[in-house]
This record gives sequence, structure tokens and C-alpha cells, in this order.
Amino acid sequence: MQAQESISLRKNQSWIGKQIEVLVEGENEGVSVGRSYRDAPEIDGLVIVEDALPVGKIVPVQVTGALTHDLMAKAIKKNRS
Repeated sequence: MQAQESISLRKNQSWIGKQIEVLVEGENEGVSVGRSYRDAPEIDGLVIVEDALPVGKIVPVQVTGALTHDLMAKAIKKNRS
């Protein structure tokens, strides 16, 4: 398990700076959680987004950090003209 944790962390760190889409599954006190295309429910990690986002929506985020099993991200704000 220890060997796998370091591999998982390294793989998650490779996502920092990249943009992905996340299906928002929950929100509490300005922090949302969801899953990307690479995350299976109840098996894989989550994407923790530092924004209050609407549950059930797919939103673009930028990955800002990595944990052993989860990614940290911020929502990408779209400019409205």
C-alpha cells in the first residue's frame, strides 16, 4: 500500500495545471466535490473544488493541487460578453 500511495500521488501531481471537466456531486460551505472522467464512484478519488458550484452540473476546473487519492481544483470562470 505504501508503494502504491507514492505512485498515486505522483500520478495525481502530473495533473496540476491541467483543465478537466468535473461532475459536481455535492457542495458544502463553499467547497464542492465531484468526479472527472477518470474517477469511478466508490472506487477512485474525488476532485475537491474551492468554489460553490451547482450540484449535478458538469463544470470546467483547473487542477491546483494533488493529494494521494484526490485532486484539488478551482472553477474556471467564463467571461460573459
